Amino acid sequence: RALVAAKAGPDAQRILGELEPALASLGGDAKLPLLQLAMPALRNLPPAALAPFLDTLDELVHADGKVSTFEFALQKILTRTLALGQKHGTAVVQIYSFTAVTDEINVVLSALAHTASNGGLDAAGAFAAGALQLKLLDGKLALLAPAACDFVRLDAALDKLATASGPIKQRTLFACAHIVGADGTILIAEAELLRAVAAALDCPMPPLLAAA
Repeated sequence: RALVAAKAGPDAQRILGELEPALASLGGDAKLPLLQLAMPALRNLPPAALAPFLDTLDELVHADGKVSTFEFALQKILTRTLALGQKHGTAVVQIYSFTAVTDEINVVLSALAHTASNGGLDAAGAFAAGALQLKLLDGKLALLAPAACDFVRLDAALDKLATASGPIKQRTLFACAHIVGADGTILIAEAELLRAVAAALDCPMPPLLAAA
């Protein structure tokens, strides 16, 4: 609260206080879809206001010295979507070969596999379900240790994949979806990370509905 007041002013702190009860009642699965509903208004921020807003967000994310899956996903979705909104024209495609981004795809799939691992399926099994969808990289993908696919490396990998062609993005996201759904259950952390990957690859996701 003190950081918001210092960076954004007392009006922002007051509005935060007014919104907090409603936000606190939200389920975890509703937070990122709500963020995406706010995107049209956020895209109207002038360039002079955008940088301070993103700086404040970064300080809030790192305020406790650690980054959660939700915080990473929220920041990645915001920075990617708002950056695109400030640019005119379509993004320049620089990469057309799967082999040129094998390492980056490996990082993304590994990060999701470690997030997806739970009592029903281990990381290796989840990773295999995704790697199976990328026939052109058969034998070239292998599950990385968690330290080799942390948020810093994942962020860099997604930035490079953002310059890849549509088919590369499509197949990578398809493989990611197979990882998070490999055990038949999609946890909130899995959905958050998948949504961040989709946003980074310019393929926004609709809300994931809970099973009846």
